[in-house]
Amino acid sequence: MSATKRKFIESHWLTFAVKGVVSIIAGLCMMLTVKGDIGYLTKVVGCALIFLGAVEFINVLHRIRRRQNWSFPLALGIIELIVAVCVLFSVNPNLTAEQLIWLRIVLLSCYILFASVLTIAMGFMNFKNMTDRYLWVVNGMLGCIFGFVMLADNGLSATTHIKLFGTYLLVNGLTDLFFGIHSKDEMAELHAERVSRHLIRRNLNKKPAKKEEKK
Repeated sequence: MSATKRKFIESHWLTFAVKGVVSIIAGLCMMLTVKGDIGYLTKVVGCALIFLGAVEFINVLHRIRRRQNWSFPLALGIIELIVAVCVLFSVNPNLTAEQLIWLRIVLLSCYILFASVLTIAMGFMNFKNMTDRYLWVVNGMLGCIFGFVMLADNGLSATTHIKLFGTYLLVNGLTDLFFGIHSKDEMAELHAERVSRHLIRRNLNKKPAKKEEKK
C-alpha cells in the first residue's frame, strides 16, 4: 500500500463503480443499437454525461466531508455537465441539423482528448503501483486514439462517430469498474495499516508510564 499515492484513489470506491456501470450501459446502448437515429444516440450521450457529472458532484461532497482535495472532481463534473447541455440542446438556432450534429461530434472529440490526457496524467502522478499506473495510462492512450479518429476522420458517418464515442465510454467504464473494485480492497488494506500504526503508537506511549509506576 505504501507504493500507492492516495490523492485521487481516496474518492469513495462507489464513485468509480457507479460511473463504470453507467458508462458501460451507455456505451453498449450506442454500440449495439440497430437504430440509425442520430437524435436517439445523442440523447443517450447527453443523459450519460449528465449522470456522470452528477456522480462527480456527489464525490465532491464526500471529499469535502473528509477534508480531501475536491478541485479535480469538481472541474470534471462541471465539464461533463457543460458538454451534456451542449449535446442535448442547440447552442445556435441558426445552424442546420447537419451542422449541429457535426459541431456536437467535434465537441465530444475534444472532450475525449481532454479527459484522456488527464487520465494519463493521473496515472503517472497518483500511482507508483505499476498495475494501477498501467491501467490508467493505457485507458488514456486508447481514449486519445478514439478522440483523434473522431476529430480527424470526416469520412465516417455521424452515426459511426457516435458509436465510436460509445466504444470510448465502454472502455472507460470497464476501467472505472475494475478500479472501483480494486480501490475498495486497497482502502480496506489502508484502514488496516492505519489501525495497526495507531495500536503500535498507543503501546509505545504506554511503556514509559509503566516504567514510572515501577519506580
